[in-house]
Amino acid sequence: MRRALVCLVLLTAGCARNARPAEETAAAARPAEPELVAPRFEHVFMMPVDRALAEATKLLVEHGWVLNAMEDPNYLLTEWKAEQTGRLAWGWRSDGEHTRYLVVGEPLAERQSIVRIFRMKRIAFSNDAEIRYDGKSGELMWKHMEMAQIEQSFRRRGAPVDLATRERDTAPWVELDGAVKGNRDLELERDLTLRLESRPSLETLTGTLRLTRDDAFFRDPSFYLKRHRQEVQEPCARKVAGFQPLLRPGLTVLIGEQLGTREAPATVGDMLCEAAGAGLGVTLGLSISHKEQERIDRYVASAGGPPDQDALLRGDFWRKLQQDGRGSRAVMDLIDRGRALRAAGHSVAVVAIDTDLNHGSARDARMAETVLGARAARPKDVFLVLAGNAHTRLVAEAAWSEDFIPMSKNLAQKDPGLVVLELGYAQGRRWGCDLAPDGELECNVMGLTPGPLIASPPDGPPTLRMLPKLHAEGFHGVLEVGALSASLPAIALRGHEPTPAVEAPGAPTPAPAPKVDGAVAPGKD
Repeated sequence: MRRALVCLVLLTAGCARNARPAEETAAAARPAEPELVAPRFEHVFMMPVDRALAEATKLLVEHGWVLNAMEDPNYLLTEWKAEQTGRLAWGWRSDGEHTRYLVVGEPLAERQSIVRIFRMKRIAFSNDAEIRYDGKSGELMWKHMEMAQIEQSFRRRGAPVDLATRERDTAPWVELDGAVKGNRDLELERDLTLRLESRPSLETLTGTLRLTRDDAFFRDPSFYLKRHRQEVQEPCARKVAGFQPLLRPGLTVLIGEQLGTREAPATVGDMLCEAAGAGLGVTLGLSISHKEQERIDRYVASAGGPPDQDALLRGDFWRKLQQDGRGSRAVMDLIDRGRALRAAGHSVAVVAIDTDLNHGSARDARMAETVLGARAARPKDVFLVLAGNAHTRLVAEAAWSEDFIPMSKNLAQKDPGLVVLELGYAQGRRWGCDLAPDGELECNVMGLTPGPLIASPPDGPPTLRMLPKLHAEGFHGVLEVGALSASLPAIALRGHEPTPAVEAPGAPTPAPAPKVDGAVAPGKD
């Protein structure tokens, strides 16, 4: 069957979330992306091919397609759909254009796959009712012709739209076999990519999760951050364009991040450095359990050497097996930047704002209380808060709860001048957690694709782009950071070096997955 289909379809070269309604206007105003017209690479999903095809099946069914069973599980084939677009002539109408989809899944590795979607067409002509001839005289029986015309008159009033969407309703004498031309449906492939790579992140709390052992005695000298060796401990190499006009004493900025990337914490570190360099006190709020506050305080006041880094990473937050991206190497490095700025004489504090004791709205209320308490202690500071965007957006909605109230809503009641930024990025990778089909929690490197509204160029300096007014989804601006790369958990012994640049973001090297078990607290990145 597989070989027959390959011979049947004439394939043309090419490749590719369902965009939210708020993004559709912005998407329409933007020019067509070059890769949707002439793609230069195949997009590699960081998941087994059967999971990618399962989502492709859901997508096609939601679009009204009926799938046929295939011998090869890596192939999906829909039934034909017909649209009666032919011209009416002599009382007859052609059956018009018939369309079906072929989906081809290609496994590359255990957690790498490619999915190609082909749209196939045929133009068929026939009558909607069989015309019969008299068996004796051989003459056309006009009675059947009249019945066919009456039938078509009824169908033209609306019935054909429903009937023609099912293959079994196509007249049996319509020829649909034979060679068929197929083209890549890059828009549908893009929808599948967004569906697979724009889904919410799961945040794991340490209260019920199993911890790993302390691996400090396994750590090679190359494992440790090197900033403590610098004579001038003020790493401030970049500025974030657009951030300077916002700087003022008492400013609060919430940054809704995509968990588990290098770029989001690095850019917040640039903002931290820039605010400190302007002579302002700065407090950095991180989505880390408040149980780690004492360790963080000791580390920020330390010299930042290997023993200090080992002491920081002994906390339960860093040692849980189910690392969701909040305890990444990039977040550890961000804390170290705060330590270095403080060592250089700047007024910098780092606050762990999260909790392991609550879920949903109660959790976000506790996070807001912690932020407000730190704000009261340092009222003139620029307060930068980095957290998943379910906590930062000024909208009270969540897939897991109809009455969810995010941290930002609680903060806005006390500080109406706070600024909420959404992360803007280009397609890339992150470290995160998701539920497998069997219900198990798995944490690993995942693909990440932005919707049209927050898509940003893959390269260039970080930029803060403020919007004319509060967006419907609850943010004031977009913090563009470019293409994303995964930041592994800080406790990982290897894999922290930046990966070599590749021409296409579709061919990354997967990271090994940790064993997972335990409970999940919902979150959205």
